[in-house]
Amino acid sequence: MNNPFEFFGLDTDATQRALDVRYETLKKELQEQRFQPGEAGEDAARKLGLIDNYYADATAAIKARDHEGNDGAYIEVENLIKANNLGMAQSRLDEISSRDAEWHYLQSIIYYKQNWFLESKKQLEFAMSMDSSNPKYRDSYDKLTKIMASKTVSPEELRSKEESTQGQPVGGTGVPTCTGNCCCDLCLANSCCNCMSSCMHC
Repeated sequence: MNNPFEFFGLDTDATQRALDVRYETLKKELQEQRFQPGEAGEDAARKLGLIDNYYADATAAIKARDHEGNDGAYIEVENLIKANNLGMAQSRLDEISSRDAEWHYLQSIIYYKQNWFLESKKQLEFAMSMDSSNPKYRDSYDKLTKIMASKTVSPEELRSKEESTQGQPVGGTGVPTCTGNCCCDLCLANSCCNCMSSCMHC
């Protein structure tokens, strides 16, 4: 069978959620049917031996399909980040429903550039858990971890996104500061962006 979706009785445009539900249901059915006498039991046992391979193939196909569909949007988000238009970059990223490893990587960059280091690290961990073979995610994570552990970043600067958004507005614009001081914010941002430029590739 060349189409793994046929094994589960699904169309090729099925979502990962639909595949997961069908996989669990079918596996349970086959586990019960394999004890039936004769050909029915043999057929169920044979399919049970194949189900995990077909599930892996279908999952890979879904990931490839979703990633291909997101490529243009990811490029747009990257360009917005490079232009330092973080608000628009976040809005565009939020519009992408399929949140794969690259989605979490880009989210980590947006968080990092706002000095939300803890959230940035969490997003990189998500990316690595979804695609452990990608060296870009691991390299970024290692460099961010070193920066967070360095003496150049104080404990106050490792606040979470929720904590940092409680800072005082700057110049009446409603934009919160990270450190509570505009000058310190600028120094921290410049320092971190220089350190992470090679890490985040943006």
